[in-house]
Parts: sequence; structure tokens; C-alpha cells
Amino acid sequence: MSELQLALLGIGALVVVGVLVFNKLQEMRLKRKSEELFGSRHEDVLLGATATPGRPPGSTDRIEPTLSGAPGEISAAGGALDRGIDLIATLEAQSAATGEAVSTAIVDCQDVPAKAVGWEGYNRQTARWEPLAAAGEYQQLRAGLQLADRKGAASPLDLAYFKSMVHAVAEATGASCALAEPEAALQRAQQLDTLCADIDVQIGLNLIARNGAFPGTRIRAFAEAHGLVLEHDGRFCRRDEAGLELYALCTMEPPPFSAESIKTLAANGLTLLFDVARAPGGIAAFDRFVEFTRALAEALSAAIVDDNRQPLDVAGLGKIRAQLQALYASMEQQGIAAGSPLALRLFS
Repeated sequence: MSELQLALLGIGALVVVGVLVFNKLQEMRLKRKSEELFGSRHEDVLLGATATPGRPPGSTDRIEPTLSGAPGEISAAGGALDRGIDLIATLEAQSAATGEAVSTAIVDCQDVPAKAVGWEGYNRQTARWEPLAAAGEYQQLRAGLQLADRKGAASPLDLAYFKSMVHAVAEATGASCALAEPEAALQRAQQLDTLCADIDVQIGLNLIARNGAFPGTRIRAFAEAHGLVLEHDGRFCRRDEAGLELYALCTMEPPPFSAESIKTLAANGLTLLFDVARAPGGIAAFDRFVEFTRALAEALSAAIVDDNRQPLDVAGLGKIRAQLQALYASMEQQGIAAGSPLALRLFS
């Protein structure tokens, strides 16, 4: 072969080797790029997820008991415990425990029922059960699980969590614990739930405009002149001396009342609300509620209608009153006076 042919063969070989090297470099570069774009060094979140022991997956964190009332006090939920609506556990220690130590043990509990739990200590000096005071010293304690409220009856899980909580506090304070059998408590919870369903009535009377919308300024002036106060939830409320709601006034449709918008508000309809079980005073309180509704309707030239927008005349309101009288009598037979601490707890 001539020198020219040999040179051409050498150049060709170099070109082939160069192409192979180039392709190899490109392959490595593309591989690194793919790993950067699609590769992951993080562990799979779904595969790594675990449920908290004793809690269903996806459940929310528990809400810790909070201090309320005067500084240094832990309020019993809704007032004094009542064996009629509470499952009560009693704890007795050999040596007195401070209210602060008891409250710490309560907060540290892992299992918290969905229903309200109240704690009280026995004050030897006054011979009375009282809400736990941080500086108080107690040898006898009691806890109560509320067996029913407007959300329904206490469940077996509520009772299990309550039992766990009570035993945890007893262990932390060196106390013995006595608790009633859960079967009877569950039966009582169902009875209370049925009772609440029968009694839980809220009366709503609506005012419909006859001659144009109601000016917000006029509504406010009339409401305030009759003792109602605009509250943070957008309702005008009439309360008694103890702060309990007697009845409320709100708009039929959004937006609710507010101090900022009421000057320009024009409402086509208003609703007046009366919570039968929670409003103190019984049938006399209902009569005052109706009296205010009629006065407001006259002032605004409005028609009083029910939820179906059917007119409510004197006869219709009289039928409602008669039904409420029977309901109040039933409440009294059960020992639940309207607006009483017991009623406020049950209908919460």
C-alpha cells in the first residue's frame, strides 16, 4: 500500500475512535441528566407514613384541656357535676395532691374523649366540691364525662378514653379509682340523647318586607332601643342580667350584620331566633320574644311568616305557644329547667 493509502486508513481509524468516544461521552452525559431530572434520593412519603398507635389513620391531633376562668383555676366543664348526665369517677389519694399537679396529669393524658370532661376537688374546709384551684390541695377528686349533648350520645370509645384518662391521673397522683360499669352509662347516654332530641326545639320567626328592603340603620336603632346588642357573630342578641341569651335577630340571607356595613345595608328579610331549652324564663320568655317580633314587624311594615314563608297570625302563634307549654312541662318533669346550668350543658 502506498503511503497515501496508509495515511488515509490512519485518519479513518482516528475518526471512528473519535466518534465512539463522542457517543460514549454523550451517553454518560444523558444518563447523568436523566438522573438529575427523574431520580430521587428522598424516601417515599406514602410508604413511610405511619399511624399513631391507638388512633385511626388521618385522625387529627388531640385538643389539650385549657385553663379558663380566674387565674390559677381550672373550671369544671359546664359547672358542678351531676350524676344525671355525667359518668362520675372518684379518686382518693393517701396524701393530698395540689390542683396544679392534677391539672398537669390531665394535660399529659394521651386519650381524650370527644365529650366534655369536668374535674372537681373536695374542699375539706368548705365541705364542698369545687373546680380545681392550682394552689388547692385535694385528697378526694372526681371526674365526670358528659354522656350527651347536641352532637349525640357518648360512644364506647368516649368511655374507654375517659377510663384511660382517669386511671392515668390516679396513677400520677397516687390515688385509688372507682368507676361505674360502662354498660349502664351507655344506656343512660342513649336515654339522654332521646330526651334531648324530643326537647331540642328552636323557634324561628321571619319578617318579610312589604314595601321595599329594611334599612340597616333603622334595624339597628330599633334593636338597640329594645336592649339588643350587635355581637361578633353578626347577630343582635337580647340577654338577661346573667348574660344568657333570650332571643336573637339576624338577616335571612348573607351578609350578616356588622358595624361597618350596617349603615348601607338593605335587608329583604330578617329572622328572629328563640332557643327553647337554653333561654331562661320558660313560656314567659317566649311571650316576650313574640312581643318583640310583633313590635319590630309593625315598625318595619313587615309580614311575620314561617320557614315556608306562610303567614303566621295570632292563631298560628297561639298553636306554637301551646306546644311549648307541653314541652316545658316535660322538661320540668325531667328536672331540666330552661336556661338552667343542666340545660345549658345538655343543649351545647
